[in-house]
Amino acid sequence: MFAAFAALAEESGYAAYLAPQEKAWELYLVCLAKDLADFLAAVTASPSQSGGRASDLPAAAGFEAVRTFRPLGLSFAIFFSLLKCVRQSFLGRLPGKDWVGSAVFFDRLEAVAVSQWAKEESSSVLRRLRKARQFILNEKRRYAAVFSRMAEPAFIVDRQRCLVDVNDAFEDFFKVRGETLIGKSCSVVLGQQVCEACLLEKALSEQGSFSSIEISIPVTGETRTVLMSGTSLGFVNGEDSGGIVVLQDITAQREVELALQASEEQFRTLVENIPDIVWRADAEGNLAYVSPKVKKLCAYAPEELIGESRFARVHPEDVAEVRKRYGLLLSKGRDFNLHYRLRHKSGKWIWVHDRAQATGDQVTGVFSDVTKLRKMEDELKEYRAWLEEMVDERTQEAEAVNRQLLLEVAERQQAQQELERLAESLRRSNAELEQFAHVASHDMKEPLLLIVAFAERLLAKWPEKFDGQAGEYLGRVLKAARQLQVLVDDILQLSRVRSCEHPFGVVALDDLLREVMGDLEERIRQVQGNVGVGSLAVIEGDKTQFRQLFQNLIGNALKYQQANLPPVVEVKGRKLPGKIYEITVRDNGIGFDEKYAERIFQPFVRLHGRHEYEGTGIGLATCEKIVARHGGRITAKSSPGEGSIFIVQLPLVQRKRQ
Repeated sequence: MFAAFAALAEESGYAAYLAPQEKAWELYLVCLAKDLADFLAAVTASPSQSGGRASDLPAAAGFEAVRTFRPLGLSFAIFFSLLKCVRQSFLGRLPGKDWVGSAVFFDRLEAVAVSQWAKEESSSVLRRLRKARQFILNEKRRYAAVFSRMAEPAFIVDRQRCLVDVNDAFEDFFKVRGETLIGKSCSVVLGQQVCEACLLEKALSEQGSFSSIEISIPVTGETRTVLMSGTSLGFVNGEDSGGIVVLQDITAQREVELALQASEEQFRTLVENIPDIVWRADAEGNLAYVSPKVKKLCAYAPEELIGESRFARVHPEDVAEVRKRYGLLLSKGRDFNLHYRLRHKSGKWIWVHDRAQATGDQVTGVFSDVTKLRKMEDELKEYRAWLEEMVDERTQEAEAVNRQLLLEVAERQQAQQELERLAESLRRSNAELEQFAHVASHDMKEPLLLIVAFAERLLAKWPEKFDGQAGEYLGRVLKAARQLQVLVDDILQLSRVRSCEHPFGVVALDDLLREVMGDLEERIRQVQGNVGVGSLAVIEGDKTQFRQLFQNLIGNALKYQQANLPPVVEVKGRKLPGKIYEITVRDNGIGFDEKYAERIFQPFVRLHGRHEYEGTGIGLATCEKIVARHGGRITAKSSPGEGSIFIVQLPLVQRKRQ
């Protein structure tokens, strides 16, 4: 019977489904054959009672079929098709007299099997539905608990991108109540710029997700940096169900990272710019870092040394000591500070000074090239030895030299004392000369005044008696007396620079120049000149002598004018380094040859005759003494026909005198 059934199943295309359950089908067919025989016997014996016990046999067979084959994973269509194959395999082998009863048996069997299968399938669906509903309810509860207790701020939006829920962390982060935000657009709550940057719109429209997008968000008056991540919640009943967005506050982390980056950059800049080589190694001495300066010192690129033992290039005679000190540094914290030889890439040996400290199993150190220092130390040792040898030989010579030096010192002391006596004598002589010049000039003024006065009276009272040659002689006497008066006045001014010193005070040069211009106003008008004065500073000095200085310099500029060219004088000032103030007096006069630039400041030196330009040759000497008294210097630059520049450099603040 099973062979016929299997053949029919194969013809129908169900052999593949039959193979895993052959034993079950074979056993079922045996039982089914017995039930069919019992059914036919019962129907034949009592046709009128075929609805009694006989009707239970096909029903039981139907129940048995469902109970046996439904748990095996067959679909209903395959199961029912195989039942048809069973029916055919039986009906095709029965004699004609039993065919009708067998057909009734199988009709009832199939009807019961179909009914039972449907009942069990319905019960199974209901059980799965209840289980699914319970699962969904549990998931909703779990979601609510998880969403509410999330440490990161999170919110859910609908398909219109309006907020439908926010968690507790969101309320704490934004300092708002969640119910006030429900229904509001995401762009209103977070800002349009944030919504455009976070890609939520794109993720929801494409049913995708995004993560770790860094955005700055304004929160209660300050800017917070957050990482935004989100995902679509998919489609429900064919409609977009919105999405969820989670914020991770990384403001403190970014501040720490920025501070760390700045610190690392400062450390890197420091390491790369210090002349020493910085290195770091593990407990075994394997190098983990070497600063770029190593290339300049040893010609090795840092990457050539990374991972190599730091003892690999140490001189064989020094490596044992270096290893020992390295081990003591790690094990006992002993000092690691020593000199040793290191092989240069060229093969030569250089001396280095290496210092290091240990932190856990990491060692950080610096070393520098001390080859020249070692060479100098060796040379110094040799030199000391040579000196020690020379000491004994030179002791007697040194004693003799010392005695000679003592004699020379004594002689120099005597010479110094003599120089001091001469200097004191010279100071007294200069003071006496200045006093003499002052007294002589002062005593000469009175007779000169009488000579000039009486000569003028004679010419005024008896002009008829002093005509001709007598008048010419008296005029010459008067002219010479007046020239002598000017000379006496100039000598008095020169002597008064030292003898009539005034205490230094604050002098406003702008105000002083206005006074000088007032004194020279008539003279400027007579020569049709123009004097320009720039803005000048306030300095310390003797106001009276400064007045004389500017009168002499500007007066000379007006006097030594070129023919048919009105004089133009320009006075300027500027500050120089070292608290020096420079004043320049520039003119367009006749100028002079610069080879006389130093001589013109000596008394009575004149570069032009009195018949060309009046004067005594003392004015510039007086200027030089005034400037020298104030601790400054005066120089001149000029060329014939090109005008002159007188340069005065004075300290802004005078040194206090002892």
